[in-house]
Amino acid sequence: MATQLEHCEILPSPAEVTELTLPLTFLDIPWLYFHPIQRLLFYEFPCSKPYFLETIVPNLKESLSLTLKHYIPLASNILYPSSNEKPVFRYVVGDSVSLTIAESSDNFNYLTANYAQDADQFYPFVPQLPPPKEEAEYKTIPVLCLHWDVRVF
Repeated sequence: MATQLEHCEILPSPAEVTELTLPLTFLDIPWLYFHPIQRLLFYEFPCSKPYFLETIVPNLKESLSLTLKHYIPLASNILYPSSNEKPVFRYVVGDSVSLTIAESSDNFNYLTANYAQDADQFYPFVPQLPPPKEEAEYKTIPVLCLHWDVRVF
């Protein structure tokens, strides 16, 4: 069971870029037809909850914002035109990356133990991806690589 402590959208640090459109490469396109890869990474980070929320989380947000400034396409969306045009990465001011901070009552040591476990117990930890947005001439899908869900145990 988890209690959501905070949800925010992280914007790239202010930059000169107001809009950016990049074509998908030959290596990007095959991945569009697969289900998104949903990885869970568990890190043991022994610190108090107040320290984590007051120090680590603000630093994480700032670092993510600065990183997005230099890697704008990570905050972009994939734009699928209704016509026969090829999909593209498109960034416009206001595009962001989702970050959720939550506290979990699950047992960290049990979840990270080195033996076979039921996969169903891990589904609550996978961030929910937003649905595509459909507009008149295109469909917009957020880049699936960055939807962060940070849990405190």
